[in-house]
Formats: sequence, structure tokens, C-alpha cells
Amino acid sequence: MALRQSQFVPPVPLLVADAYGLLDHVSLETRRTSGSPQQLAELLAGEIDLAVTAIDNLFAWVPAGADVRVVAQVESTTPLGIFALGGPSSLAELAGRRFAVDAAGNGFALAARWLLEHAGVSGVVYREIGGVKERLDALLERRVDATLLGPPFDAIAIESGAVPLATVPDMLPGFPGQGLVARTDLSGSAELAAYLEVLEIATNISNRINDAEGIELLVGAGFGAAAASAWTTRPRTLRVPAAGLDVITRVRADLGMLPPGVVLAQLCAPGVLQA
Repeated sequence: MALRQSQFVPPVPLLVADAYGLLDHVSLETRRTSGSPQQLAELLAGEIDLAVTAIDNLFAWVPAGADVRVVAQVESTTPLGIFALGGPSSLAELAGRRFAVDAAGNGFALAARWLLEHAGVSGVVYREIGGVKERLDALLERRVDATLLGPPFDAIAIESGAVPLATVPDMLPGFPGQGLVARTDLSGSAELAAYLEVLEIATNISNRINDAEGIELLVGAGFGAAAASAWTTRPRTLRVPAAGLDVITRVRADLGMLPPGVVLAQLCAPGVLQA
């Protein structure tokens, strides 16, 4: 059985696994998603098995009926930043402006909302545009004034004249990167175990090779000027740290958006990775 994985951008362990021929040992189909709503719809329809996505999404996906667990974390953090184009040069100047998000009520959009509220910025108009590529396109086409971007799209934005206003890692230390979310019924499968083993080996390789080699690998994969930041935030381990889950939960609590009965720690399946 081929595992079907939805992703915005290939995570570093997957790219390392591909470069070192490790994917010859697994059957994996990857597809780029236009946004987390599409990932949820495909999970509910049984069209995908895995999603590389913001761990916060489980706060929305589980109440919506998705039976999923986080089985790994494929970034130490996501080097996301708020970028503006066409006028705003500070967070304060985003008041009343159009801000592109994937889904306004979940995912990395909440990190952006927390950053803006923490800076005292009010009146921001959130526009649900889609995934990171779709948000970059909306920014460059001036359909929005600002958005949240990560590698390699942040470098493209800067080359196009966008101004970086703030970064998530600086303002929210410990905010975790994307997780690998799997359908719960795959937890005991040989296919998922084999795939996680490949990602674990690739992660260990990325810990051993020098930075120049790793950055060159990501440049070859299309990351361009953003290769260095993506390499820096690669995972040193696939295990999901409890502290990162606490940061995500605190963000939702501060925003008054913490749903009752959903506990991230209970939605993690470390035993799958250990097995």
C-alpha cells in the first residue's frame, strides 16, 4: 500500500531521504496542498493518509471528525515571518489592513494573530487565501497587504520588495514546526513504521553532515536563498516535545480560542515512532 502524503513544502528529512536514496524502501506518494482546509477534506474523504501540517490544526480537525494523531515533528520550528508589501513598514501599520491566512481559525494563522494582538495591533482584516504559495501570490498581486511566509517563499517575497516585520521564532520561542499527522488506523501498519524509520535515518544523516552540504542539498531542491534558514530549523529529532505543545495551547488560550475537550498531548502517538 502506498502512503499518500499531503504537504505545503517538502520537509527537510524527506528531502534528505530522497537525496540519499532512502525512499527506495518505502511506497510514498506526495502531493502539494492548497491549504489546511483541503488537507482536512481529504483526510475525511479517505483520500490521504498523512499530512505535513501545523500541529495546531488538530484543535480544529478532531472536532470536525478527523481521527488522526501526530506521529512525528518534521521541523524544530517553522521559520515563519510576517511580510508586508505596498506601504506598511511596522506591525503597528497593519491595523485595518488585509492579512492573508490559510484558515483564520486554526494553524499558523493563530501564531500571526497572537503576534499582532501581542503588539497591540487591532482591526486587521483576515482573508482566507490558502497555503503559503497562494498567500505569496496574493501579496505580490497586492490583493492583501501582509501575510505569514516561510522558506522558500519568504526569500521570494524579499526579492520582490516585501518587508519583514516580525518572526514567529523571535516572538514565540519554542513554537514548534510542522508535524506529521497520520490517520489513527495506520498506527500499527508496517508501511507507516517503514516510512518513519526512513525519516529517522534521514534526520540522523542531517545531524552528521556539515551545514554547507545540507544547504547545497536544499538549494538543489529549490529553496534558493531560503535554504540556510530551512536547514537551520531542520529537526534534530522527530519526537514531539511537550514544551512545544504547551506553547501552541497557550497561544489559543491567550486568543480565547481553546476548544474544550481537545488536549494535544493526548493526540500525540510517540509509541509509533518508538516502535
